[in-house]
Amino acid sequence: MPLQIRRGTEAERQILATPPQQGELVYITDSEQLYVGDGTSLLRDITPVTGYTDENALDYIGSVLDAGPHTGISFAHSDAGNSISATISPTQSLTTLTVSGNTSLSTTTVDGNLAVTGKLTADFNGSISGDDSTTLVDGVDNKINLDGTVKGNITPNITETYDIGSSSLRFRDLYLSGTSLHLGGAEVTATGSVVDLPVGSTVGGVAIMGGSESVLTDIQGSVFGDDSSVIVNAVDNTITVATGLNIGQSLDGGATLFDARSQAEGGVVIYPGTDADSPLALATLASTPSSVSDVLTGLGNLRRMTLESYKGSIASPTQLVAGDILGAYAFSGQDSPSNDNRQVSAILAQADPNGTITTDRVDQKIHILVAHGVNGASIKKFTFDSAGQMAINQENASATLDVNGFAKLAILTAEPASAANGMIAIADGTSWNPTGSGNQTVVAYVNGAWAALS
Repeated sequence: MPLQIRRGTEAERQILATPPQQGELVYITDSEQLYVGDGTSLLRDITPVTGYTDENALDYIGSVLDAGPHTGISFAHSDAGNSISATISPTQSLTTLTVSGNTSLSTTTVDGNLAVTGKLTADFNGSISGDDSTTLVDGVDNKINLDGTVKGNITPNITETYDIGSSSLRFRDLYLSGTSLHLGGAEVTATGSVVDLPVGSTVGGVAIMGGSESVLTDIQGSVFGDDSSVIVNAVDNTITVATGLNIGQSLDGGATLFDARSQAEGGVVIYPGTDADSPLALATLASTPSSVSDVLTGLGNLRRMTLESYKGSIASPTQLVAGDILGAYAFSGQDSPSNDNRQVSAILAQADPNGTITTDRVDQKIHILVAHGVNGASIKKFTFDSAGQMAINQENASATLDVNGFAKLAILTAEPASAANGMIAIADGTSWNPTGSGNQTVVAYVNGAWAALS
């Protein structure tokens, strides 16, 4: 049987009207495909000979890619998996890398900008900077930089859960330009440099009074003036009056502690209970007032200071007994800046040791004590007791005037203007010579006339 072979183009294959003979070979020149006729089918309906399969193509292409040469990339193909895979070297420099879909890269260094359109899901190691080169996340010092980078509100996602700082790691200063600060349910407001606390606020658990009053509590600590001078010294438990003290109303009728007069006079200024600028009408006292209370009542608004003493406590006083000290004014002077020795004189009030002390009566005795001797080791004294007796240089008097020492009378050159029975004097015997002796004479006015004392 002879072998018949025909050839032609793909266009000719499509329009051939008679089927090729069975076993006849037809080669299409432009597609390089070979067909075998079956004697019945048209050439356009016959499947070309496929002896060179996809597997042949995969093996050939795979071997070419495996062999290379390549730079920064390698290939491996799998017959079983029917695949070819590529691996890019981690050190390979890429001018442009465009990735779409899901891609996994191992350690990769990108020199330049990495633009990601979409979402970047990854752990990050390193610093993050803004477009103006401001460091937002410092990967070297492991910190987040908030200095000048906060452009909106800082709001927690859960209320009352997170803190700002801690007891061991604290922020330094807090600067707020608003006019209110909310702490729990309380609101602290500010007007300029003045802070206003809500009603019911406390200091150390003690309520702050409203209106013009201050803290309603005991005060522990020192008190300073506007010029930083110490007025109340809580360390030494003393009150210091450096420039003067006003007791009562001040010059302007207010209740100030210091004013110009006390500072100028440098001491204690006691004002009456009424306006200090008003004239004072001096009281007229009875010649023989019946009591000290009557005297004080008669003084009206005159200046006075009262030292009122209690035995026990003010709330629960106990009965005084004879000899109890009621109060004193003391005067001291330091003998040298190098030591603390002080010479003290005093005016002292005492429940009269020889007087009567009952629930409604306290007889009193006044002492005037003057320092004398080295370091004030001894004193000179004057006492006046409730019996109307005066003692000089001794504690008790046995007469209206009891002097432990000498009494000296001046020598007079003229008779007193108003003589009264009981007067004692010394006449000079020349200008005044009531006895006619011509000599200095001690005289007494008795029964309306002067007579010499023998």
